[in-house]
Amino acid sequence: MKLVDMHNSLILGILTESIMTDYSGILDGIPDYREYLTLDQLNVNSEALAKNHPDVVKLLELGKSVKGEPIKCLKVGEGKYHALVYGFPNPEEPLGGLLLDYFSRALAEDRSLLRELDYTWYLVKCIDPDGARLAEGFLKGPFTPRHFAENYYRTPTSLAGEMNFPFRHGNLDFNNPVAETKALMKILDETSFDFISSLHSMKWGGITYQVSEPCPSLYSPLLQLAKTYNVFPRRRLGTILAPGVQFASYPAGYFTPVRNYAKAKAAGIAPLPDINGTFTFEYALLSNQHLFMLVPECCFWYDPRCWDESPSDATVADMIKYSGQVGSESSKFLLSLYEKAEPALRTPSPFLEMIRNLIDELRTRRVNVLDPNPKLSERDLNRTASVAEKIETEGRADVYRLFNLGAMIRMLDHQLASKGSGDTVLKSCRNEAVSRLEEYDKDIKKKYDCKAFPIRNLVGMNLGSILYSTEYVKWKSWDRSRLPAVSIESRPLVV
Repeated sequence: MKLVDMHNSLILGILTESIMTDYSGILDGIPDYREYLTLDQLNVNSEALAKNHPDVVKLLELGKSVKGEPIKCLKVGEGKYHALVYGFPNPEEPLGGLLLDYFSRALAEDRSLLRELDYTWYLVKCIDPDGARLAEGFLKGPFTPRHFAENYYRTPTSLAGEMNFPFRHGNLDFNNPVAETKALMKILDETSFDFISSLHSMKWGGITYQVSEPCPSLYSPLLQLAKTYNVFPRRRLGTILAPGVQFASYPAGYFTPVRNYAKAKAAGIAPLPDINGTFTFEYALLSNQHLFMLVPECCFWYDPRCWDESPSDATVADMIKYSGQVGSESSKFLLSLYEKAEPALRTPSPFLEMIRNLIDELRTRRVNVLDPNPKLSERDLNRTASVAEKIETEGRADVYRLFNLGAMIRMLDHQLASKGSGDTVLKSCRNEAVSRLEEYDKDIKKKYDCKAFPIRNLVGMNLGSILYSTEYVKWKSWDRSRLPAVSIESRPLVV
């Protein structure tokens, strides 16, 4: 790092740490949620908020989904800075909708806080309403991996709103946005945003804050949030900036898929996935090179041993091998099951489309340009893993295998409902899938003390990370003429 850059970073860190606001008021006011809100509940609350606070809240319609659902956005306040926060980037991740429901109400009711933050907020509670409706069976509980799997649906990446923005890079020209992407483009094309957050949820482990740039002055507040809400930072392998904080543009290409794709293509790496466009950050960066993006990813479930830093009975290589074997076994089962059922699969449905996308990925293994596996040294692989690392890594593999299997069962149920229950091939496949799901569920209960984080804790930690990040953005802009733009053009891209 150049001396001038070190100086600027130091000054910025001192300033930010000295003015971090106490947000305990808004965070303490979060209700003790016992369930998530449905799309209809979120929409009703948004309409009521705009009606009751017309001087500071406007309800915008950004467009309609593929199936004609309105995609709504609350515009709150008229501050100097601009923030876009959206929920349900994947339809099985309902936390963001609940968070924005509370946050929008808190902003409208607390005018002093709204003025102090000095932001114009664009809050989209649900960017994927079609998908969200298909996953609503989980929202009222019970909050177990089994019940989650039985109600699982995830929109394929090629159809996801935040992953299909137009982008031209060299001789690559991506310009086929889906309806949900066009909805986000409506405000991204009209406003230069200072801050954007996509509210994701993982399923097993703790918290990872994905950030678009190194931000040292944020590390301590983010870690403190995790401690306050009794959530541990996820132990991710590879390069991290701080406990629970990962630079999402390097080495992984999560925020910058088109550039990572272009780099891999130029290097002759194959086979590459078919991508339809780019991620929100890469598109929005065209309007503001100083844009900061945060994706807080907290998990639904954990095992108390995830706090145990004592040595385990496995090396890092052992736990990676275990996870690979679990994934390979479950993938082979899904593929064999699909091939048995395939001749009888004739009724179109979102579940069939999802499963066909999954099977295509399993049949043709492609290079992962979005989140490639980290390159670990022999020393890293041979060291003894902590109990926490082992439980997080192996538990994730064991829990995640339930979900696509649950979607397979839902797809078979839809086929049987359209054909009648007399289709013996589909009934046999369904029975086999349900039996395997029960086997996986029993295995999880035997190996892990699976607990769900309180919903209030998840909302508080994620909301706190948004508030601290927006404050970081304001103080980062204190003298932009002396601070380099956050440009990813000069960053190395690693596949």
